[in-house]
Amino acid sequence: MKIPPRQQDILKAAAAFATVERYQGTLPRRQALLYAKDDLRALDDAGLLECVKLSYPCGRSMAGWRLTEAGRSALPEPEAADEPELLPEHLRILNDVYHYSRLSAFRGMMPQDLARRQFDKDDLEDLFTHGYLLRIRIKTEGKAKGWVVSNKGLCALRRSQGKTTPDAAPPGTGST
Repeated sequence: MKIPPRQQDILKAAAAFATVERYQGTLPRRQALLYAKDDLRALDDAGLLECVKLSYPCGRSMAGWRLTEAGRSALPEPEAADEPELLPEHLRILNDVYHYSRLSAFRGMMPQDLARRQFDKDDLEDLFTHGYLLRIRIKTEGKAKGWVVSNKGLCALRRSQGKTTPDAAPPGTGST
């Protein structure tokens, strides 16, 4: 069965929510509003998604879609192997942002003004566009803007250090 790209996007989103414990592996209805109802219905009819309604002890309920076993097997192969290797300067930026975000003085992020002084703006935007960096804003006790490394960026740092296991420590933390 050939799955159109729009429906593949829905399957990928459902797969991303499959690991979110808060939602019990369910793509919430409010998140599914981004997708056409016809596509959701077609995936449900094909047995790739199942419509579920979760009820909680507090009286709250949540409706959504959960990925079935057939849906998992219909997912396209991960494209991580197609990811290009990052340039050494990009890896250095990721490493620096990671370490600055570990310092309590910077409130869990690399401040935007510091990043602009140390790195090329185009490199930062490129890493952000490709999902290696995330922008962060803090609005408590004074406003602050900055950068943090995403999970994708952490995986790239681990690969560059030769640490391929999921429980491997990020570079520079002292673990081997």
